[in-house]
Amino acid sequence: MFKPELLLPAGSTETFFAAMDGGADAVYLGFKKFNARNRAKNFSNNDIANVIKEAHSRHKKVYITLNTLLKNAELHELIDTINVISQCNPDAVIVQDFAVIQLIRKFFKNLKIHASTQMSSHNSASASFFKNCGVERIILPRELTEKELRLIATRSALPIEIFVHGALCYSFSGQCLFSSYLGGNSANRGMCAQVCRRGFKSGNEKSTLFSLRDFQLIDYVPLFSELKIASLKVEGRMKNAEYVYNTARAYRMAIDDHSRIEEAKEILNFDFAREKTSWFMGKDLRGAIAQNQGTGIFAGKIISVDKQGFLLQSQVELKPGYQLRIRNFSDSDSGFIRITAVKDVNDACFVSCSTDGVSVGDEVYLSGTDSYKLISSFPDYIRYNFRQILPKQAETLKASFSLPAFKNRETQIFLRISDLAQLQSVKLRDFEAIFLKLPFTKLEKLNAANIPADIKSKIRIELPKFISETRLNAFRKTINALFSAGWKSFVLGHISQIDLLPAGAKISSSENVFLLNDLAVSFINQHGIRDYCYPLENDYPNMLVGRDRGGIVPVYFHPELFYSRMPVKSGKLLSDDNGKKYAKSVYNGFTIITDITPVSFTHNISKFKSKGFFKFLIDFSYEKDINKLPSILKAYRESSKIVGSVDFNMKKELH
Repeated sequence: MFKPELLLPAGSTETFFAAMDGGADAVYLGFKKFNARNRAKNFSNNDIANVIKEAHSRHKKVYITLNTLLKNAELHELIDTINVISQCNPDAVIVQDFAVIQLIRKFFKNLKIHASTQMSSHNSASASFFKNCGVERIILPRELTEKELRLIATRSALPIEIFVHGALCYSFSGQCLFSSYLGGNSANRGMCAQVCRRGFKSGNEKSTLFSLRDFQLIDYVPLFSELKIASLKVEGRMKNAEYVYNTARAYRMAIDDHSRIEEAKEILNFDFAREKTSWFMGKDLRGAIAQNQGTGIFAGKIISVDKQGFLLQSQVELKPGYQLRIRNFSDSDSGFIRITAVKDVNDACFVSCSTDGVSVGDEVYLSGTDSYKLISSFPDYIRYNFRQILPKQAETLKASFSLPAFKNRETQIFLRISDLAQLQSVKLRDFEAIFLKLPFTKLEKLNAANIPADIKSKIRIELPKFISETRLNAFRKTINALFSAGWKSFVLGHISQIDLLPAGAKISSSENVFLLNDLAVSFINQHGIRDYCYPLENDYPNMLVGRDRGGIVPVYFHPELFYSRMPVKSGKLLSDDNGKKYAKSVYNGFTIITDITPVSFTHNISKFKSKGFFKFLIDFSYEKDINKLPSILKAYRESSKIVGSVDFNMKKELH
């Protein structure tokens, strides 16, 4: 029987030892920066070196997470971080940004690369592309169905890692902009504010529409063994040691002996997380939205509070030393407390503990017991002297990556539309090219539209961010048919789609191919992409720090804040606690949430031009009235503010 690797999270020294004691084959962990869980305790340089030494002494593996997007000003520190990692000899580095791939391939060749789930690698085309880039494993998104996983496992050019347990994000892996949009705290940079756990109003009803239950796929371990999935991963670098220890024990038991899965599930009843769902893997969508929003075992609601503790009715056994999580509806003041004493009072119990910030009506969750004894230090901690990369050396390494040269820097305007009928109202001479964003069913019928050749030459067919493995061959066939009929230009929604295009196709990339720094731009330039969009969550200081000026700057758009396979029961209009309104739409089978207020940088056009930027995008894919376009173009030409628009991160900066 093939046994997949069991991979556990380590957000601290305590959780590292908990994973080891629970039976993990490997752990993944991060430094204080550049990892997708920046709010975890994480590790110093010396800590990581000691973790790797201890793990290797036990014949276990350690994977380092460098799985965030990097800004230009951070590249020096990134180079120094990779330099330290290379001296620690981990078993692999988990990456999201193309810059990390570039640096490791060229200067730190002793390191192995795993492509993070944040890279949105969701089909076998992704595996083939990244294998050619030197990647040795891809981590698939949680949203895949069993049929998709079976097909990918059969066709993949790389070993596969999948998540089997832990928290779920509402938005597709690597494609959430909501946290970044509301406060500049980017999920793609490890700073997610968990907007999907908040309440939203649809009509007169307020609820947590987007808050998903936790993932649990322990029933599918035999299938994963059959498919020879390389690694089964548990989410939870923000979780405590007891969670890590219990999930490790349960999945270790299930992997080693499939007949003990029911016994293993009993252990998972005390992982102190949310209610569980098998989600798309188990076709469990109806029950996927969480009813109890807090993590842990729901213990009841607080009846009364004083300085010594609080009173609640609970069916859950509570003891001194147990850890509780207190949560209000907005989840804005949730915190953890330890019980010092418990006393029965009629049909309720009085819990003695700290009550700072605790209120009547707050929900109480049991989030830990004292059953696992923490190990918080290494038996023989060593202090290492790492060789450092000097700033001049880092600058030399950066400069070794070439950027595209543009001799002709005349201003170019690009337009994106999502309705072929809108072409009739567009003056093509105003635009360098038109990005045509259509659902797959309409792409298949595009040749029947009889578009004249001169118009075809202006249009670039935009591919979606997600192409299911079940439709991959159909997409290839449709793209080839379009190319043969004279549609020569395409816009990538994912970098791996470059392998779906016929030889001779003209290739651009959308803002969904994340290019937040010069090294990432250099990466796609090596693959022949000359027109590329900067990310929507970019900021002005980051753009100025970089050397590149050849990217397309989106200057008018409605960002896709949530992009999810998960349907929600709501109207088309939603609002948050601040009264801000959002629109819900369904496109290519994905639920998409956008702000009804547009983002606009038209008032910054003259500033952009003065700094050397010369390509700009007006995105009308979420505008139904094409007659608004002339006023947007007027604001662009006059470098004037569009009334009622917002700035996203351009001014307040991306964190």
